Amino acid sequence: MATSTTPDRTGALDPGRVPIDNEYYEEVGDDWWNTEGPLRALHEMNPARTGYFDRILKARHHGRPPGTIRVVDLGCGGGLVAENLAARGYRVTGIDLSPGTVEAARRHAAASGVDVTYRVGSAYGTGLPDGCAEAVVASDVLEHFHDLPAALAEIERLLVPGGVLLFDTVNRTIRSYLLLILVAERLLGIIKPGTHNWKMFIRPAELHGLLGRAGMRLAETRGLGPARSLPALLPGLLRHRRLGEFTLTGDVSASYIGHAVKSGAPDADAG
Repeated sequence: MATSTTPDRTGALDPGRVPIDNEYYEEVGDDWWNTEGPLRALHEMNPARTGYFDRILKARHHGRPPGTIRVVDLGCGGGLVAENLAARGYRVTGIDLSPGTVEAARRHAAASGVDVTYRVGSAYGTGLPDGCAEAVVASDVLEHFHDLPAALAEIERLLVPGGVLLFDTVNRTIRSYLLLILVAERLLGIIKPGTHNWKMFIRPAELHGLLGRAGMRLAETRGLGPARSLPALLPGLLRHRRLGEFTLTGDVSASYIGHAVKSGAPDADAG
């Protein structure tokens, strides 16, 4: 496990010194949408994530029709969040670096009859115009970026003044190391080993400072975890490698979710 000399996340990390297997997601293909497949934990988390994102968007836009709200899902993967938000009526563009992943997302959206625009692009340079979105989603992806300041600068560029960043990520704590790396990856194989690096997890205080430097204000963080207690989870974990339903909590020591607001326009906090 890392020590106190671990590099923090307020600057860019060297991929050669802090490796992570982001290339794995190119191989997943249509299994992105297999609820019993390698990414089944994302499906279990998705209702809590998208429910929170939808609630914040509605609260901030005070009854504005979803079809007038432009959302960019940065690092969209196979489209689990993007397609859910589009099905709720939002105008969604999904961006991912992996061509195979983008094609899988397009196939599923077409088969589902959901209107999502997908593009291959980098979080450090999407190719989208300035101020093209009322909201940017960064779901389960900030902890995969080696250059977090550059990614946040690109997010700020995409947002209109007063626009909102919706995110969930992982705290860099002893608890997150034990739960996500030792148990979920290495012991149970719920998460593909090597697809996360504890050194890339982000402490809320680091994210708060980075957002401020990028022209955004952190408005809220909430914990995100299984709805059942660990003793109640154990039988399903051991037999089926299932975590079950997720919920928002007051504990941000492992996974957490939240939103931040770009400066430049009056806004009201959404609870």
